[in-house]
Amino acid sequence: IGELAGFQVISLPLLIAAIQIVLVEYIDTFMLKQRAKEFASYLLLGMGKKRLTRLFLCEVLLIGFCCYIAGTTMGFSVYGFWYFREPLHEMKHCGFLYGKSMFYTLLFFCFIETVCSFRLKQRLDKLQIRELMFERNRNQGAKNIGNYKRWGIIFFLCFVCLIGCVCGIVFLPEVYIVYPVSVIAIPLLVSVFAFYKWAFGYLYAYRRKKPVQIYQKDRLYIVANITSNFKTAATVNAVFCICLLFSGGSFVTGMLMLQPEFQLFDMATRQWMGTSQISICIVFLVIYFSILSLQQIIEVRQNSKSNQIMRFMGKSNKQIERLVNKQIAIKLLSPMIMALLTILFCIPLLNRKMNLVLPVSLHNILLKLAGWFEACIIIFFICYFAIICVMSKRYIKTSPIK
Repeated sequence: IGELAGFQVISLPLLIAAIQIVLVEYIDTFMLKQRAKEFASYLLLGMGKKRLTRLFLCEVLLIGFCCYIAGTTMGFSVYGFWYFREPLHEMKHCGFLYGKSMFYTLLFFCFIETVCSFRLKQRLDKLQIRELMFERNRNQGAKNIGNYKRWGIIFFLCFVCLIGCVCGIVFLPEVYIVYPVSVIAIPLLVSVFAFYKWAFGYLYAYRRKKPVQIYQKDRLYIVANITSNFKTAATVNAVFCICLLFSGGSFVTGMLMLQPEFQLFDMATRQWMGTSQISICIVFLVIYFSILSLQQIIEVRQNSKSNQIMRFMGKSNKQIERLVNKQIAIKLLSPMIMALLTILFCIPLLNRKMNLVLPVSLHNILLKLAGWFEACIIIFFICYFAIICVMSKRYIKTSPIK
């Protein structure tokens, strides 16, 4: 299948590597903020900045290598579970495939760690002792708060191009469909990143302008919390949105492969490909909700002093809990906004094309599968939201300020 797929076999790992670079940079930044004061103390005690940078980079690389070993081991354990169900005469390829895949994964790992380490080193070289002391609580700002308008224009143009590509797939003759299919990923990815750059930039500009409406109810607290690190938040939300779109694509493809009326491949191949795609969907969803949930739990813990201040300002524990739960729900839902927008515009058009290709028994199957996927998202959201709310309660309880 890989030999027939051609460019897709190369493009998918590259796209996954790009997503991993963003997530690893986010993790490195988080680690740096948590240990910034510790690093400042080392510098005050006389340690050279080059040595400190080298030690921190070695620590990051060691953690990454441990993750590489654990990830490849678990990945091939899952692969072995499926592979050894096949007849014994096919097992001779297992060792060669394992070694080759480990080698290619190592190359991608080295590339990702090299890029992230280089960017982390640049950031560490620029930080002084005073900046390290306040790095953990530093908020991101923008010199020109009107930059979000440019991102809004880029988003609008790219989204129009995306809809145009989808219309080309639906309405063009079959001989020309290959052209919009080849380029549709570009406007999709750019529109996702531009949308979140525009949305978070707009909220930041809205907060800076200090309109009267922002002081009503709890809007100021929520907007300030969302826009405190709006540049990083925009990038991370865009990456999670792309993961959600990949998860939806895997779910629809997997369920379509498992339909008895779908006769593109033989039964064994369809079962294998369908199960694999659904497994990928579940993995992406668990990663999406788990990382976002962990992020929210950490933020609630870090904002425990703010909760104490609000309590002394007259808010009860239930009011603070309601406010924190609202903040958690917004953070979990924000990556879904652009994904939902894409689904609402693209799925009905693509469903029309699928109705012309598939048998009558599978008409409107795309709409049904999209509905099932949204139901899965709702179930995951409710479960993870409940878990975060329960775990965050202990950081909202009354505790004396020292």
